[in-house]
Amino acid sequence: MKAIRAASLAAFAALASAQDADLRLQVEFERQRPVDRLLAKVDARLDAWIGEQDYEAINAELKAIAKALVEDPNSFEPLKEHTGAFRSLRLAEFKIVATARSSAASGPARVAARVELGGEGSDGRLLSKLGAIDMSWSEAPASWKLLDSRLGAFREASADHRGFSEVTDEVFGGIDALGKQLDVGVDHWRDTLDAALGVSIYGHQGVSLGDFDGDGLDDLYVSQPSGLPNRLLKNNGNGTFSDATRQAGLDVLDETSMALFGDLDTDGDQDLILIGAAPLLFRNDGGKFRLDDAALDVGQDREAMFTGAALADYDLDGDLDLYVCAYDFWQPGAEYDAPTPYYDAVNGPPNLLFRNNGRGQFEEVADAAGFGPTNDRFSFAAAWGDYDSDGDPDLYVANDFGRNNLYRNNGDGTFDDVAAELGVEDLGAGMSAAWGDYDGDGDLDLYTANMWSSAGLRITGNPRFEDIAPTASQRALFRRQAQGNSLFRNDGGQGFSDVSDEARVRTGRWAWASDFVDLDSDGLLDLFVQNGYITGERLDDL
Repeated sequence: MKAIRAASLAAFAALASAQDADLRLQVEFERQRPVDRLLAKVDARLDAWIGEQDYEAINAELKAIAKALVEDPNSFEPLKEHTGAFRSLRLAEFKIVATARSSAASGPARVAARVELGGEGSDGRLLSKLGAIDMSWSEAPASWKLLDSRLGAFREASADHRGFSEVTDEVFGGIDALGKQLDVGVDHWRDTLDAALGVSIYGHQGVSLGDFDGDGLDDLYVSQPSGLPNRLLKNNGNGTFSDATRQAGLDVLDETSMALFGDLDTDGDQDLILIGAAPLLFRNDGGKFRLDDAALDVGQDREAMFTGAALADYDLDGDLDLYVCAYDFWQPGAEYDAPTPYYDAVNGPPNLLFRNNGRGQFEEVADAAGFGPTNDRFSFAAAWGDYDSDGDPDLYVANDFGRNNLYRNNGDGTFDDVAAELGVEDLGAGMSAAWGDYDGDGDLDLYTANMWSSAGLRITGNPRFEDIAPTASQRALFRRQAQGNSLFRNDGGQGFSDVSDEARVRTGRWAWASDFVDLDSDGLLDLFVQNGYITGERLDDL
């Protein structure tokens, strides 16, 4: 055997050293590589759904059209009746929300798109237009050709000037941490910090206002991912802030999704609750904080990933109680427990209700308060509000992957879930909720922030989606996950009515937080919706 191997090697060496040798190795993979399956999911040319192939190609054409519109508002004939109202465009955007083709043999590719235009009108005022367009395209050898188009309804808004100015550098420019920590983004820190710290990619961190030093001014607390210090920014009273994190003892490195200021021990100053891997109470001792790690005991059987919380005196005994939202059982190193079913998940961890004993010590009483039967969702946020005007706060809980909860306060320390009865289950991807009397009739209305996704609408509306969700009811539930936000008008004793579409507040993009606030001081409540999602610097980077 050794002799045969030596002879073979000698023959190969002689062949390789020959001047006229033309040596080539042809490698053929008999089995598909794992990366090929991944590439098939991100390369439109390999997609099994021709509607998605259409989307990628036509979306590239629409991006070029949008870019040309910003340079010349009259460059796209089908939109001239609307773009002709602009002196200049700063924004032109198409979002494809439907593709109709199910096979290559089914003719031209029809798509429906949402159109947004913004800029300066011909009269010099700020102008915004929002509408829809249906288009038919055919594939040509070098590109795609627009065959025909039909405009849907458009609505417009105008203003004399911008309502807000961006003043971040003026207000926070003197804070060293702004440039060194907060400006660089999560991607930078995931590349820089040890992965064991568990820096999340999702950006589920909020900001909170509270007067930590009792000077009558709102200070700002910025929550951060694991491994990065949270920041307490003190209001200097002159339009600027300074970093008071370390002096106050709040440079916490634990994962923090949100913070709440409130006087939990009724001593006259604002304490701080942090929500993350566990709820933590920091007691305020004259502007300096100390952790009371015994105040909020979750217990080993209820450990989870916590996302949101809300404070209210639900039992009307004169002190603040705390409701905490649990999103998932997942912990670092544990197996992920996926929401099941996706559109109506009921395998989430239980949320927590901590009753305050008046001295800032808490007892967890969620089961005793009656939350148990429906306390199994993937909860993101909660909001207290007296929707039935009976003098005690009720509770609305926004849940991802399915229906929300509205817990009516019975006035005896217990609650009943009346969301289905009153028509506010809102089976969407719940991210937050806000109470406000938007119609001025004296009762609280409800706005929920969900996910509006053009991709979700496009895919769930494609004929091929029947292979995934065979029944019409299943497809409707999947589609609801991508349809956007909801405004529920309080009809008094008759429950709530969904008026999202008629009030024109359905689309909030991929919404997170939302709130009612009178932004223009006209005595009417406006809606502010925070939105966005993960966006890398490179669009071709997986």
